[in-house]
Amino acid sequence: MDSIRIERLRCLSDTGYVQIKPITVLLGQNNSGKSTFLRFFPLLKQSIESRTTGPILWYGRLVDFGNFYNAHQTGAEKTISFSFKFTLEVGERRNITNNLNVSALIYRHEAFSLLNTFDMYLTIEISEDKEKETTWASKVILQFEDSKIKLEFNKNKNVSGFTVNSLNVLELGNRYVCSVFNSRSILPVINEIRQSNDPESDLASSLFGASLIIPISHIFRIRPFTKIFQTLVEKTKLNLHYSTTPENILKTILAFGLGSSEKMLKNIQEINSGQTWQKKTKKWTIETKEFQDLRNLIIANLVPFLMEKCDEVLVNFSKQVSYIGPLRATAERYYRIQDLAVDEVDYQGRNLTMFLHNLTPKQREEFASWTLLHFGFRASIEASLGHISLKIYTEESNKILNIADTGFGFSQILPIITQLWFLSSSSKPHQRILGTVTYAIEQPELHLHPRLQGNLTDALIASIKVAKNNNINLRLVIETHSEVLVNRLGTLVAEGEISPNEISIVLFEPSDKSKEITIRNSHFDSDGYLVDWPLGFFDMDIV
Repeated sequence: MDSIRIERLRCLSDTGYVQIKPITVLLGQNNSGKSTFLRFFPLLKQSIESRTTGPILWYGRLVDFGNFYNAHQTGAEKTISFSFKFTLEVGERRNITNNLNVSALIYRHEAFSLLNTFDMYLTIEISEDKEKETTWASKVILQFEDSKIKLEFNKNKNVSGFTVNSLNVLELGNRYVCSVFNSRSILPVINEIRQSNDPESDLASSLFGASLIIPISHIFRIRPFTKIFQTLVEKTKLNLHYSTTPENILKTILAFGLGSSEKMLKNIQEINSGQTWQKKTKKWTIETKEFQDLRNLIIANLVPFLMEKCDEVLVNFSKQVSYIGPLRATAERYYRIQDLAVDEVDYQGRNLTMFLHNLTPKQREEFASWTLLHFGFRASIEASLGHISLKIYTEESNKILNIADTGFGFSQILPIITQLWFLSSSSKPHQRILGTVTYAIEQPELHLHPRLQGNLTDALIASIKVAKNNNINLRLVIETHSEVLVNRLGTLVAEGEISPNEISIVLFEPSDKSKEITIRNSHFDSDGYLVDWPLGFFDMDIV
């Protein structure tokens, strides 16, 4: 996930695209929207953890946005919009045009492929049905290269608009509906309203003849839209020799790929479908109407694939979000042992002791050594009579104390750094998961001495390095008022510990006139100085 944009959520009118870098620091006065932006990450996570009837679970185990009415910006357009920018990578493409019979095609589910790597811009717009007190995705927009797909839905979840570039898909004659959301999904599933008991076989028979009566959905990994597919077949046949066999027509269609207009044109022209095909398509340019019509139909036919692919990216991103809130749990002297699997520190740190107890002895030793290196203390677990206690050893006192007998800062920083260590560690399953691992941290500096805030900043940078070495794409999003943290980041940039390109400073500023929140970016130069930094920013900040 490269960037995120939020519109009309609480006080955030429009953040624009905010780039998510390895270190993204959110700064601003109280009530300036930075906490709202940060809590969007756990909002996504809790939305895919439970089975829902809408795209977003406003109130859940991690954050509470109330409902759509509470979350929506009063007086604004009656929707909340979330946009994402991410990259879709080119995968392996197999040759499916040579010596393949129809039976073989049935099993080539990966036939459609991307022709080039490109940035995908995805927007999902959410509306409220006040009568039913529910929400639905009223609009989904997919933009890549020079193409744009727009889907609009009414409150009955029927597709009221469906365009691909200049092609109005609804004018082809079929109707489409948004089905109920799947468990652990964000984007809606679009189904075509079928008119007969077995339209797929009827379609295959009518298009390809009785020799090719096979369910179309068996050929494709994702069920195509039959009317779009039918139109695509007819358009393809116009450019083939009249005697082309059904098998070769289908092979031609399965050879189409998705990408920029230039790549799609080149792909079409290089398909080995006979002299007639090559003669006709050779004359095309990206401005040729015949090419644009065929391109739009190819893209429209792939909408189910793109929707599933984009949803997969969103769900994987959301799954790998960790969140720690600003108010961490007070330490207790003893904790009761429970046979619970604990795979992350919860957002208040209440399960910290059980989390450490569930680590292997080797992991606990690695963690203790890490905290001793960066913070001058180490944590250990003692079990007795069905209870466990968390002990702290500090180099300064050279004593081992129950955490309940130490300063409040230990109970506040331990949940943060424990999850930080775990996310960047090589001895965990995260390293086998592709995608971005995001850790959203609210006000990590609370109850910490400035020196400890500096140590925490050093640990943040060290974790990014360790994660890189372990092939983990770790992103830290930090909402803070700490001048120490920002200044220490600048020092580490100047010392060459981290590149300035890996840090984003996002400023949330209320406008004096409109009272709307404006978002702007600052960054460090190579000498560790902030560029485009407002004079007296921390003097004005309400800490």
